[in-house]
Amino acid sequence: MTEMRKEHVKQPGIRERPGPEHLTLPGIDSRPSIDSAALSDVPSDVIIKSRIRYGSTLSACKGLLMEYAKSSSIHGIRYIFEVHRPIYEKVYWLFFTCVSVFFAFALIRSAYFKWKYSPVILGFDETLVPVHKIPFPTITVCPESKIDHFVFNYTDVSRKFLEEYKTHGNISNLSDEDLSYMAAAMHICDPEVVQRFSPLLSELNPPYVDVTQTLIDLSIPKNVTGSFCTWNGRFYLFENILDIVVTDEGICYQFNGMHPKDIYRDEKYISYVDPDIVDFNNYIKMEVPAWNEITGTWSLETGYLNQGQNAYPQRTAYSSAKNGFFAFVKGLQHNFDYDCRRFKKGYKVFFNSPESVPLTSANYILVSHGDEVLVRLLPSYVMSTESLREIPQDQRKCFFNYERELRFFRTYSQNNCQTECLANFTVSRCGCAKFWMPKPEDTPVCGLNDIACYTAAQDELYALHYNQSMTKNVKDKVEMMCNCLPACTSLEYNFEISKAKYDVGKVVRSFREEYEDMGIGTRIVVYFKEQQFTANIVYIRTTLFGVSTLISNCGGIFGLCMGISYFSFLELIYFFCMRICGSFRDRRKNKIHQIPRSRGSARRKTNPSLRS
Repeated sequence: MTEMRKEHVKQPGIRERPGPEHLTLPGIDSRPSIDSAALSDVPSDVIIKSRIRYGSTLSACKGLLMEYAKSSSIHGIRYIFEVHRPIYEKVYWLFFTCVSVFFAFALIRSAYFKWKYSPVILGFDETLVPVHKIPFPTITVCPESKIDHFVFNYTDVSRKFLEEYKTHGNISNLSDEDLSYMAAAMHICDPEVVQRFSPLLSELNPPYVDVTQTLIDLSIPKNVTGSFCTWNGRFYLFENILDIVVTDEGICYQFNGMHPKDIYRDEKYISYVDPDIVDFNNYIKMEVPAWNEITGTWSLETGYLNQGQNAYPQRTAYSSAKNGFFAFVKGLQHNFDYDCRRFKKGYKVFFNSPESVPLTSANYILVSHGDEVLVRLLPSYVMSTESLREIPQDQRKCFFNYERELRFFRTYSQNNCQTECLANFTVSRCGCAKFWMPKPEDTPVCGLNDIACYTAAQDELYALHYNQSMTKNVKDKVEMMCNCLPACTSLEYNFEISKAKYDVGKVVRSFREEYEDMGIGTRIVVYFKEQQFTANIVYIRTTLFGVSTLISNCGGIFGLCMGISYFSFLELIYFFCMRICGSFRDRRKNKIHQIPRSRGSARRKTNPSLRS
C-alpha cells in the first residue's frame, strides 16, 4: 500500500495557517506548543483562539484576557496584553494606565464623599420676592418690670420678710396671699434672689399656688404697659392688638402671633388661656375702610393660599415705617423694682416666625425707657427644592415638616423642637414642667421647691448637648439627644436698629397741650427695610450632589482618565461571564472529540498495515 499524502496548495488572498510543526493536534499525552518562538509570525487572533481552545486552564485564562484587551474600549489595556508587543512598550503603557486609574479613583472618591457628606448647598435665589409673600414677624415685648405694685408690692413685702426673719427667726405677719405671691415671684426673680428667699419660704410651707395664673394676675396690665399702636397705617389701642403670652421671661405681650390652637396640637398643653381676642378691624379711626374677612391658609412651606388683604398671620405690602408696626409703651416709676430683678429696666423685644414660639435665649433687642428705637427687618428666608427630599436627613442636615413630628407642636421648627426637648427633659428629671413649658395635661407645674430642680435640669441638658456636639465632630455616628436640626424651609428675621432719646413730656408740650404724667415714654417702630427680598436675604437649599450628578461626574472622570463608558462595563460582564462559560463548554467538546482520535492513533501504531 502506497503512502497517501495531501498536497497543501497555497491559494492567493488566503492567509497561510500554522502548520503542524507549529501547532500539532493535541492528543491525550500531548498539548499544543503555543509558546514556541516560531509563533512570532503567527497572527495574534490564531494564537489567542488556540490558547482558549487547546491550552491549559491558565493558558486559556490568559487567552481570554488577551481577547478582552484586544476588543476593550479602555485606553491602554490592549497595548499591555498584545501578543507581539515588545516588553518596554508594555511597561510604558502599564505605568501610564496605572497612573490614570489612580487619578480616576482619587477623583471619584472625592466626588463620592461630597455626595455622601455634603450633598446640600445653600445658595442665593435670583428671584425677587415681594414682602407680601411672607408674614410680618411675631413681635414679643417683655417688660423687665414684671409685677404691678398696686396688686403686690414685692419690695415692701420682701424687705419686711427679711427683717422679721432676722429679728424673730420666723414670719408671722405675712398673709397667705402675700406668701403665695412671694412664692410665685420666685420663678421670675434673679437667681441670687431665689437662692436667698426660697429656703426660707419653703420652711413656711406656703399654700398651693397656680404659678402661671398667679404671674398673670401679678403682671402689669396691657393698657398700663402701652397706650396705643399703629399697624399698616391704622391706629389701635395697645390692649386690643396684643395677646398675652407666657415665656421664660415671664408674662409678655405679643403682636401677630398665631393662636395657641394653631401652634399646639392641643390647647391643654399650655397652662393658661388668654381671654382677649385680637380683631384687626377694631381700630380707632372708623373712616378707614374695614379689612376683609380672613380666608385661606398659611404655612411656611406653602405660603399664603387664597388670603386677601386681611391675612392670618398679618402681612404688609410696603416697606415704609408708616406701614409697619409702631407701639408707644410706658414705664411707671412705682412699678420699677430693684429687689426682684436687679439692674433690669426697659423691655426685651423678640422677633420670630409666627409658627414658632419665642425663645428667650435667642437674640433680642433691649429697649431702654425713654428711647425711640427703629428696627429695620432683614428677613432670612430659606426655601428648599423638591430634589432635596431624595437625600437622607443625616446628609442634608434639615427636616421637612412631615419628617419630624413633634409631640406638642403642629409644625416643626428648630425653636419648637428645642422647647419641646427642654420640656420633656425637665419633666423626666423633676416630674413637673416649668410654668411656661408645654406639657401633658396630667403633669403638674413646678412649684417653689422645684425651682432648683428645673434650673439644674436646664443646665444639665445644655451641658449634654454641648458634649454631644463636640463628640459628634470626632465621631459622626453619635446620636444627639434633641436632634433639633433646622427646618428645610425656615424664616428668620435679622434686624438693624437705631435709637435716640425720647422725652414724651417735651413732645406733648410742643403741641401746646397740658402734660399729664404718663411715665417714661418709649417708642418702638418695626418695618421691613426693603420692598422686595434681594439675593442677599433669600436663600434656596438645593442638592449639590444627587445620584444622577454623582453618576455623571463618575462617568466623566472615567471617560477622561480611562476612556470607560457604560458599554465598557457591559464588555466586562460579557467577557468574564458569558464568554468564560462558552469557552469552557467548547473545551469540554474538544476533549470528547480528542479521545476517539487518540485511540485511532494508538491502533495505527500497533497495526502497521494501517499506515499505508
